[in-house]
Amino acid sequence: MNKGFTLIELLVVVLIIGILSAVALPQYTKAVEKSRATEAITLLGNLANAEQIYKMSTGNYTNDLTLLDLQLPGVTGTAAQTSTTTKNFQISASVPAAGTFLGTAQRGTVGSTGAFAPSTNTDTKYTISVSIDSNGNIRRQCTTDKPSTVLTADATTGASAVCKSIANGNAGGMIK
Repeated sequence: MNKGFTLIELLVVVLIIGILSAVALPQYTKAVEKSRATEAITLLGNLANAEQIYKMSTGNYTNDLTLLDLQLPGVTGTAAQTSTTTKNFQISASVPAAGTFLGTAQRGTVGSTGAFAPSTNTDTKYTISVSIDSNGNIRRQCTTDKPSTVLTADATTGASAVCKSIANGNAGGMIK
């Protein structure tokens, strides 16, 4: 009697592995992207707290990251900076109106030259923002370049799924 596996048995095993990979890969990709988004949410939360402290001491918000009591990657403190980059995001601060603040983290990549390139693929392009209104209310939101109807679709990968995931399915990508 010959020992070994038949061609059919080997094909069945390869087919099962292929099916498992097809199911697991999108979930893995979404989990990795969600962890990247968590980095941005944490940085923006720290930025919002530093802005509130700055406003308590000066009476206004600032868009200069070097004036804040905060350690952000790439902020050296030698010259005024309104933005900085991490490995996955470009973090920027602005004061759109008196008494308000807006911080954003745009998803992208840092190239081999060290320059940040925003994602050009709308499936992976999203922005997480934190805003403070004139009453001191903080609002966090995740937005994509795709239409808002995509956020309610049952997407499993891409920016829409990441926004839906970190916003716990809230309409419009509002993060609690």
